[in-house]
Amino acid sequence: MSRVPSLSHRARERLDLPQPHLYTAPPGPFYDSESYPDGAINLSTAENSLLSKRLIEHMSRPIIMHPQHLKYRGTLLRTNLPTVEDLLPQYINDSFNPVVQVTRENSVAGPGIGAVLAQLIWAVANQGAGVLLSAPFYDEYVRDVVHPGNSRVVLAEIPGDVDSLSIAVFPYLERKLLQSQEQGVKIEVLLLCNPHNPLPQVLSREVVQGYALFAEKHNLHLVVDEVYGLSTFESAFPPAVNSKFESILSYDLPTIGAPPRTLGRAASNAMGLLVSPFNPELINLMRPLFNATPISAASDLLFSRVLSDKPFVKSFLADNSAALGAAYEFVARWMIFHKLSFTRANAGVYVLVDLAPFIARITDPSNSATEKLDRAVAAMLEQKVFLKPTALMADPIPTRFRLIFTQSRATMKLALQRIERAFGVPPAPLDD
Repeated sequence: MSRVPSLSHRARERLDLPQPHLYTAPPGPFYDSESYPDGAINLSTAENSLLSKRLIEHMSRPIIMHPQHLKYRGTLLRTNLPTVEDLLPQYINDSFNPVVQVTRENSVAGPGIGAVLAQLIWAVANQGAGVLLSAPFYDEYVRDVVHPGNSRVVLAEIPGDVDSLSIAVFPYLERKLLQSQEQGVKIEVLLLCNPHNPLPQVLSREVVQGYALFAEKHNLHLVVDEVYGLSTFESAFPPAVNSKFESILSYDLPTIGAPPRTLGRAASNAMGLLVSPFNPELINLMRPLFNATPISAASDLLFSRVLSDKPFVKSFLADNSAALGAAYEFVARWMIFHKLSFTRANAGVYVLVDLAPFIARITDPSNSATEKLDRAVAAMLEQKVFLKPTALMADPIPTRFRLIFTQSRATMKLALQRIERAFGVPPAPLDD
């Protein structure tokens, strides 16, 4: 009888990790008005479709490929052809006013945000070390922290009546750091998402500086994910603290007593960029990590042409901001009609909505919180619409869901109507 060679110890340890959560998006194909109108509408994945057609039109224009685009990435980067290795840093310089100009030498581009963050955590956190962040949090960070570095997410849970995006967060971070280290898990990284996910707001300068000082005090790597930095907007329903986004790269951190060790930012879902102006050792380590999983030549060619067209980029970003504001207002008016509480937003492509009044219509008061969520998710799936419960993100409010509002207007109308049918509530007027 033949034997099967065993997996590595690392792999076997992974097999013992907790299984994925129960509330996952349904199998495809997802809804498409033309190709699959009976599909489920997925409002759980943070994808922005508002200006997709415009971007596709730009990318679909005749394009000139060179023989170097068919060769190894190392060959392409050793030509004078435009590549994202130079254009992404310039894009950051144009958009974020960094104190230290971003260049190919102090940044590393990789094939996606998660890929860059995962390799960064491998580089700066030891196996079993803690990556500290506040709750609620973007739950996919667990994937990036655990693989490949096998580090741990350490959550500072914040009570529901405390604003976790304010300076009130720091006593909770301090307490959790000390508690974690007493339990044998040393915190080595402080992770901040600004604008925040899942809370759709920009953090104030005071709070971001507080994170930098906290990292300095405890000798931590500070990693800042700014993927939604250019997805901010104005609307009729802003948050109480309506801060304007400022990249941490624009902060003169040494003047506030916090020399940065690691500063990261992400550029898009198709590729990511790590920026670390003060840690050349990290950059030199990170760069070869992507030799085996490089940005594809096709992605580089398409995005290089987009980034080279600065007038297009400028108008696209302005129009995207306006479109985000309009899309948010459309969903906000629907929530107000139904008297649902929600987080006021000024950034991102999502909003947190408390469906407690809806859930109460189809559940028994004696049901547990998990039973109520199970029933709510099942009811929506029966109507072919899916929202992600933020209980998966350590949200202290157990009946909230993250609702992505950046599908096309026609798709959003249909999705909201399906939610109404799932809970048996009267339809809201959904005029534009």
